[in-house]
Amino acid sequence: MPVDDAPRVGGNDAFVDKLTITAIHRYPDVTGDERLYRTLIKALAAMTGGGADAEKNYQRTIHELGDDAFIDVVLKTLDALEEDEYQERWALIQLAIDLEHPAAGNYLVQFVRRDIPPERSKDPVHGVSTVTEEVILRTTAIEGLARLFRHDYDSSDALLEIVSSAEYTALRRASWFALIDGGRVDAIERARELLRNGGYGWIADLKRIPVHEAEQHNPELINPPKRGDIPPPFNE
Repeated sequence: MPVDDAPRVGGNDAFVDKLTITAIHRYPDVTGDERLYRTLIKALAAMTGGGADAEKNYQRTIHELGDDAFIDVVLKTLDALEEDEYQERWALIQLAIDLEHPAAGNYLVQFVRRDIPPERSKDPVHGVSTVTEEVILRTTAIEGLARLFRHDYDSSDALLEIVSSAEYTALRRASWFALIDGGRVDAIERARELLRNGGYGWIADLKRIPVHEAEQHNPELINPPKRGDIPPPFNE
């Protein structure tokens, strides 16, 4: 007789612990427009999709969603989320960035200028740090501002403010590289001066290089030797 060892959420005779769901996070419907809400959920599902064609599917989805009404829904939904819904907030910020719609620029500028709330975690060293989550959200938004330079949205003034006064080094560094991507020589030179005057001149000396150009302790980790035939992708 076969042994029934399939896992169960509620446990079995030998294992009686039960899963307790403490919270269910859903994206709020801020418009009451069922079509727009379904479109938003579809885009977020494509963002987190899997499989060999996941990136292609996501790019196709966002390519179809670049109108003003949709970006407005994304940003209003982002504002409607609770502060501790970090994953959901990040997903919406990233979606706004990937749409590369200039209308997101003003929102992202205001967001990166906001003060980071004080640490709310009781054990940020061993658990989740709320400050770290907020820094991640802001560095993601700064990346978005860097991409919007390509669409003639100039956020240099806001980025220079962060370079000059941000409490967290990660934000200064992200803003420096965003200004480099923007290519405005006057803003880059001003940022370099601000970094040096503030004791962060080393940030201006950092260089971004492809990972395959970086010195590797074990090169085989980057270019491992071939060991037999590589099986074809699962969907071919």
